[in-house]
Amino acid sequence: MLLPDTPHTTENNPTPGPETPLGPANGTVNNEPVMSAEAVGYAYPRGKPVLQDVNAALMPGRVTALIGPNASGKSTLVRLMLGALHPDAGRVSLGGMEVGRLRPAARARWVSYVPQRGGVGFAFTVRQIVAMARYVAGDAKQRGDAIERLLIDYDLADVADRPFPYLSGGQQQRVLLARAHAQSLGGGRVMLLDEPASHLDLRHAHALMHRLRGLADGGLAVLVVVHDLNLALRYADDAWLLDAGRLVAAGPWDRVLTPEVLQPVYGVALRRVEPEAGGPDARPALLVGTASQAATMLQG
Repeated sequence: MLLPDTPHTTENNPTPGPETPLGPANGTVNNEPVMSAEAVGYAYPRGKPVLQDVNAALMPGRVTALIGPNASGKSTLVRLMLGALHPDAGRVSLGGMEVGRLRPAARARWVSYVPQRGGVGFAFTVRQIVAMARYVAGDAKQRGDAIERLLIDYDLADVADRPFPYLSGGQQQRVLLARAHAQSLGGGRVMLLDEPASHLDLRHAHALMHRLRGLADGGLAVLVVVHDLNLALRYADDAWLLDAGRLVAAGPWDRVLTPEVLQPVYGVALRRVEPEAGGPDARPALLVGTASQAATMLQG
């Protein structure tokens, strides 16, 4: 596995080390995990454990859906993989090096992130915020055409000069998505997204997932937190299912996103509906069962 081109660091005492580049996602997909969680555990100060013994690997060229009930630890796991939190047990690695030991600039080159709720402290315009994604690379001017294309792709061209605080919630979310996409250009390897579709309408939610599918096809490893199980069913290659801080299932979508696996975790009766038309891209859907089935499930 290739190593990142940044030295080991600690929070208070960075130290130099070898510099071997982690190559960009360029459409060539191998079978080596690009990012992994190994026996990861975490508890917030004076709190119960939020995550316990989580083992999972993100593969390049694949979209992984991170699912689970509320407060199951999904956002915490994303923040640990980002390096914003440090595990109490185990390790999170990017290309074989601990994420928490990478310099922020190196993490920004290889890992892009869309938060569940984003805010901007100043009245920057949409165009300025998307262009800021190229700050670490120092090539915002050279990437100007690409940034303009992203403004069009994310349906933001008409509000490109509008200050961020004056946008709707859905528009703000699309700005953050465009920024993460811009950040991944050239050298990105991983994109982490925490409920990116939560403020999006139906059209934009499917457009987002289709775009993530395209980024993965280009070699990026994508981890996306979703509550809509049918979005996961339609677009994900793999799924990780968290329940009460434990990873209870992980693997290809057709093994995890099934009523048998999901019902005990979500506590509702689910039924699988097969697509009417066949084809290589045809996938089933999940529907909540009848009221009597759901009541029986919750009682039992």
